[in-house]
Amino acid sequence: MFCIEVKNVSKIALSVGEKIRTLRKKSGLSQERLAFKAGIAPSYMGQVERGTKSPTIDILEKIAVALDVTLEELFSFDQNVSEQVDKTIIEKIAFQLYGRSKMEQEAIYNFVKQLLLFRDKK
Repeated sequence: MFCIEVKNVSKIALSVGEKIRTLRKKSGLSQERLAFKAGIAPSYMGQVERGTKSPTIDILEKIAVALDVTLEELFSFDQNVSEQVDKTIIEKIAFQLYGRSKMEQEAIYNFVKQLLLFRDKK
């Protein structure tokens, strides 16, 4: 069963994480390289990008400097942040499930499963 549960994840943390990931990929940096340039642990960088950690303003400044962008740019979002990154379909689905309760995730999974069963019967 496909179920992702992320507790206490704020929408702003998800949006900032997505923005950092987008800027990092645009710069051609790996997560580890960006973490090194910013002087933070690679595992922490991963948590920031996934939105499971809310970094301090000092950490955000280090990341912005490492990306050669302003802090303002880290908080400048398009209407749909999830479309900024070239992701696989599964990553896009997982992103949409972040912050949802386990019950909501289960309901969505069951809906998709039923939809596929219906489609496969045709």
